[in-house]
Amino acid sequence: MNERYDYMDWLRVFSIVAVVGVHVVSKIINSAATDEWAWQFANVIDSGLRWCVPIFFMLSGALLLTRHPDEPAGDFLKKRLSKLLIPLVVWSGFYMVYNVMELGESYTAWEMVKLFLTDDVYYHLWFMYTILGLYLMAPFLRILVHYMSQQAFQWLLGFWLLFSAILPFFPKYLEFVLAVPAGLFSPYIVYFMLGAYLVMYPLAKKHLVWLGAAALIGYIATIWGTVALTNQAGELDEFYYEHYRPNAFFISLFLFVLFQKLSNRLNPNPIITRISMATLGIYVIHPLVQLYLNKFFGINETMIHPAFGIPVSWILIFLISFGIILVLQKIPVVKNIVP
Repeated sequence: MNERYDYMDWLRVFSIVAVVGVHVVSKIINSAATDEWAWQFANVIDSGLRWCVPIFFMLSGALLLTRHPDEPAGDFLKKRLSKLLIPLVVWSGFYMVYNVMELGESYTAWEMVKLFLTDDVYYHLWFMYTILGLYLMAPFLRILVHYMSQQAFQWLLGFWLLFSAILPFFPKYLEFVLAVPAGLFSPYIVYFMLGAYLVMYPLAKKHLVWLGAAALIGYIATIWGTVALTNQAGELDEFYYEHYRPNAFFISLFLFVLFQKLSNRLNPNPIITRISMATLGIYVIHPLVQLYLNKFFGINETMIHPAFGIPVSWILIFLISFGIILVLQKIPVVKNIVP
């Protein structure tokens, strides 16, 4: 399948906006006390945005794994890895420079190599390493997706839900770990494959009601669970924030299916398409925009009041990041770091 899906552009844009929002409110989540109004407010917002990363993985799988598997693995990897490796290397360098200039860090050449290889350069770059791993597996997962039956696919997704989403509750609440390896059911691999499943076997519109109910329950569970576990631990406990908990799974599933069903109403839009094409660039640069808006202009999530600071910071960080990427994408050579 090489078809372009307009609803995926819309969903990708909503997801990158949500990513910026997560990184705005996380400043409060990681610093304020849970009994403060600001923390509670930030938790309500953050709990409703944790679908953004799973959606990115689902979109990638929907586009890459539904293609016919005849393309040689080498050709597939050559075309896609360069678009990811170049930005990863260059932006890792930028963030190392930031660490040196702004945080007073000092690195030897070997320490820089180790930072890069171990994903310790900057907090948000983990996503690119994960996508890199999924790209490496994609030529082989495409064969699996293309030739297995719908029923086998459902079994695979069911086992994933069991191993990656449900079994982690055993050590968290019952204090023991089941001696069964997850293997293929690693969290992000099957989000990748879930996107392909939903394109190949779209769910009926009638399922939206119960999916919406499950998403709402998941949202409430995220809010409540994070408060309860954090109060119990005396420090932030992000167990319910993890992208592969059942609460995040059902919210992500609902939103993907919802956008699919709205596809006839989500017409092509030049602004949405342009933002969609800039999402990787926005992702890699927005933490720097966030940092320097605060440093030079005092614009942050708690200025005046969080009810004001959060939306203002969120909007400005997103718009400025998008504007910078638009400019960079027009510069020869430079555009390769923000494809």
